[in-house]
Amino acid sequence: MKKLIAGMLLLTLLLVSAAAETAAPRVLVAYLSRAGENYNVGTAREGSASAAYAGYIEKGNTAMMAAVIAEISGGDLFEIRTVTPYPEDYASMLQVAQEEIDTDARPELAAKVENMADYDVVFIGYPIWHGRMPQAILSFIEGYDLSGKTVIPFNTHEGSGQSGTQQVLEQVLPDSTVLQGLAVRGKMAQEDPEEMRAQIEPWLEGMQMKRVRTDAANEVLATYKAIQQAMIDKDIGTLDRLYLEGTTFTHMSGKKQTKAEFFGEIADGTLNYYAYDIQNPEITVDGDEAALSASVTLKAKVYGSSGSWTLPVRAHFTKINGQWIAHN
Repeated sequence: MKKLIAGMLLLTLLLVSAAAETAAPRVLVAYLSRAGENYNVGTAREGSASAAYAGYIEKGNTAMMAAVIAEISGGDLFEIRTVTPYPEDYASMLQVAQEEIDTDARPELAAKVENMADYDVVFIGYPIWHGRMPQAILSFIEGYDLSGKTVIPFNTHEGSGQSGTQQVLEQVLPDSTVLQGLAVRGKMAQEDPEEMRAQIEPWLEGMQMKRVRTDAANEVLATYKAIQQAMIDKDIGTLDRLYLEGTTFTHMSGKKQTKAEFFGEIADGTLNYYAYDIQNPEITVDGDEAALSASVTLKAKVYGSSGSWTLPVRAHFTKINGQWIAHN
């Protein structure tokens, strides 16, 4: 366990993120999404009653859409979760969703946005179930005073578009400014994320909700991607080039490793990196210095233990001879 915890801290120290400079207004991207079996995507599970038309996915369609919106707009992500999770099985989930519709239920939510008053713009995302937004979205909306705020819906679907949910939100939020939402097919979110991004970007830009990246931020972003890919690929040469000489990597126990020691553990398979997902990234650039922070979900295998961890990230870069270099 000590090694695992130390490895997790080490991951925290190594991750960096980049994004546009934060701009007003303050933005929240709230969304309800569901992994497990989903219609027309993923891998069919043997024995499932829904196998003919639904497959298993590890990350929900709407969650993938929300992540892109947050990245481009500079918004903070908030996942709308119910106290009682929706079933992983697709057919069972539809049954629960129908029961909630029939009883006009307001499912209890597992968490609350404590600082809702701080936000000027609230994106609200959801899938379409039975031609409607989930009842849990109404639980979310009715739990806050959204008067005077700009509300922007977005949703995933498999042929129903917004399915009238734009009008529903306009009706239940008469004291908010509800802008035109965007509907994206869940299959696109899963299988063609670049096309999904190509639809989201102009939509946000049309509402002046797209952050403008500086050239410096784009350069740091490129360095960030190179470091992450090098860790996944075990490309020690690239890692050595993109970390400043003298950089150390500290475990929770206080033990420090040099670049050579840490890179050696990547090379010999002690540390293995598979995938990452950045949430709420921010960057500030001051001349040749850059500071980066984010929340990052990592899939990795460290000291023999595999898992997925969401970690806070803070890192620094210095520009040397035209290249951003990571360091303590």
